[in-house]
Order: sequence, then structure tokens, then C-alpha cells
Amino acid sequence: MSIDLKNDAEVQTSVTSSSLCERPDNLVPQCLLETRDLRRVFSETGEQLEILKGVNFSMNAGELVALTGSSGSGKSTFLNLVGMLDTPTSGEILFKGKELSKFSSHERDMYHRAQVGFVFQFHHLLSEFSALENVCVPGRILGTSEAECRERAEMLLETVGLKDRLKHLPRELSGGERQRIAIARALMNKPDLVLADEPSGNLDEANSAKLNELIGELNEKFNQAFLIVTHDEMLAKFAKRRVVMHNGLIQSIE
Repeated sequence: MSIDLKNDAEVQTSVTSSSLCERPDNLVPQCLLETRDLRRVFSETGEQLEILKGVNFSMNAGELVALTGSSGSGKSTFLNLVGMLDTPTSGEILFKGKELSKFSSHERDMYHRAQVGFVFQFHHLLSEFSALENVCVPGRILGTSEAECRERAEMLLETVGLKDRLKHLPRELSGGERQRIAIARALMNKPDLVLADEPSGNLDEANSAKLNELIGELNEKFNQAFLIVTHDEMLAKFAKRRVVMHNGLIQSIE
């Protein structure tokens, strides 16, 4: 199904009704993430720049959603707000039914460390750590034992096709391999949601295709939700839903 939204007024009515999370039995909500009238305004040289203009969005647990649209449409700003890397000017973000702004300090820490995994356009691997050690980092921060971290990291690296690269440093790996390690690292603490901002943006066509396929496989294997900002049409096709942003609003849902 494709929903086209023609103007700002129609956007808010249509998206509010069409983006509600599915509730299969009308009793147990499956909604993982929801935003309500989300707005972000930046002040530059005394002027107000409204990047997000009231975004209503939701996604279910285990869902793979591609967030697309032209540069400057608000995609990365939206992802940063959902990831609690930035604070909205107004509106609500709910995770498993609880508003993020009402999280305690401990809940915020756990949200960043365990409930959400991050993948960026650049891998941000620690240069002096091996592939295995890089994947282990989130687990060690969370307090997981070294033995448990190693076991899960080895499993994840095998899953992403790098079981023979455990001891390699980032400089000894290709760009595609580094990004696969970054994805494995994001999955280390079994997050409910993985946020990815242009994960294939720095890769060539061949490596992008491999990464896109891998993300689809990981979503199916671990049933973890992925919200991916991308310009990559092939990656968008792997998504169960494609949400198109334009000028700070959701323009269409496919």
C-alpha cells in the first residue's frame, strides 16, 4: 500500500491514522516506537529553522523500516531524536509505550547501552582493537563478563561472515568488512531497535549490495527492529515499509 500525502494538513491527518502500530489481537500492543507531533527547531543567527514540522510515526517490534527522502528533509534529525542523541523542541517520542522525556537517568543509560543499537555511515571502530574486541565493547560497558562477550561476539562475527577476521585490526579490513563489524557491535547487547544512518553510504555498489542483504537477514534471524535512513534504493527495497520524508514531514508510506 502506498499513501500519498499532498499538503501539511493532509499529512497530519493521514499519517496519524496510517502509522498506528498494529495490534493483532486488540489486546497486546506490538508498538515499539511512536512519535507524536515531533518538532525540532534550530536557532541560527537569530533565525528559527524548523527541521521537523510535526512528525507522526510508529513502528512495530521486529519491523524493518527504511526512512528515505531528499537531503535536508529531516531524516537524520529524526533518527537523532529517536536515539536520544538530541532533544525535540516539542512533541513526544514513546518507546514501548513510555515517553523518552520521562526516562530516569538510569533508564536513559539503559536505552543507549542495551535497548538501542547504533550504526553510522562511518564505522567508528577503535583502531587499536581487533574485530572481536570492537564488537565486545558495548557488552563490557554494560557489565557483561568477558567470557560471555567473547562468545556472543564470535557468534555475531560468524553471522556477518567474518569468523576468519576475529583478530584483525580495522586497518587490515576492507570498508565493507568494517561496516559489518559495526553492525555486529550494534547487535551485541540484543537491542530491541537498531538505528542506522546511511550504513552503506561509504561503500561501493558491490559492498552495498552485500550489506543490504545482510541487514535483511539479520532482521529475520534476530527479529530486531531496524530503522534505517538511506538514499540506497536497493536497501529501501529490503524494508517491510518505506517512509518518505519531505520538508520536515512524512510525505508517503509504502
